[in-house]
Amino acid sequence: MSRHNLRAPLANNGSVLEQSTAKAWPQWDVPGGQLTTKGGVLEVYMGHYMREWLAQQKLVTSGECPPENAVYAYANSLQRTVATAQFFITGAFPGCGIPVHHQPQMGTMDPTFNPVITDDSPAFREKALQAMEKERQGMQLTESYKLLETMIDYRNSPSCKEKKVCSLSEGKDTFSAGYQQEPGVSGTVEGGQLAGRRLHPAIL
Repeated sequence: MSRHNLRAPLANNGSVLEQSTAKAWPQWDVPGGQLTTKGGVLEVYMGHYMREWLAQQKLVTSGECPPENAVYAYANSLQRTVATAQFFITGAFPGCGIPVHHQPQMGTMDPTFNPVITDDSPAFREKALQAMEKERQGMQLTESYKLLETMIDYRNSPSCKEKKVCSLSEGKDTFSAGYQQEPGVSGTVEGGQLAGRRLHPAIL
């Protein structure tokens, strides 16, 4: 079980992210949300590492393809997840012809992987919101926000100059836990994680 490897950020012009700095964000070799070239290379390494570990555990034999039907690869039906699985298999079992299975409708979430809330009771919603709020209160993010503000020159951003929101650490976070929706957050945590996700693949 694994998440996808490095993908291009999802944010577009006019988004919270684009309002967070006057600087130009890094450009990518693939459309937003898709697995990057570097992500593919890293996943091949990951597959090779896993193959060596499996051999150490005597679950596979080094230098040989596993028996037919011994390995089953299944991915969410998004480009970044299918591509990640394909690169992983290439690194783990090169030349073995192991297919990657997924639902035929690409671009849609497979229910197996879809992290939406399936309990529509008010009691669950309240408990979920309380849990998220408690987790947030335990986070010590002030220094991290200050560092991020410096990195993206937040005081010269449209958010600061036009909306007068000039500190990531002073905003309020709002949580949501709607039925058939993913747990959500808006506010400084959202802006901070979006900026971090945008910078993370550029640094790697």
